[in-house]
Amino acid sequence: MLLSNIYLKEILRQAIRNAIGGKPRKILTTLKPTATTEEILVTLDSNFGDIKSGESLMEEYYKAKQEKDEDISAWGIRLEELLQKAIDRGEIKEYRKEKMLKTRF
Repeated sequence: MLLSNIYLKEILRQAIRNAIGGKPRKILTTLKPTATTEEILVTLDSNFGDIKSGESLMEEYYKAKQEKDEDISAWGIRLEELLQKAIDRGEIKEYRKEKMLKTRF
């Protein structure tokens, strides 16, 4: 939504602040009222984001097995999420994702 520039940044900032509750809301109180949307997201990510390295995500991907109570689509989504996190951390390139998933299935 930030990249699309459809909404004003001030509206997105207020929507994020209004949508968050509990412990994350308390963390937002440490930010100044004029904090940008990007600052809010960075703060939330640093406190609640996944801290696994790209290498450990890839290890988890290759070791992942379908759970007994997990249907095939849920397992596929889990694998895809692991790959996306690895891509976000620069461990693999985006263009490899589809081939890796096809090979895995």
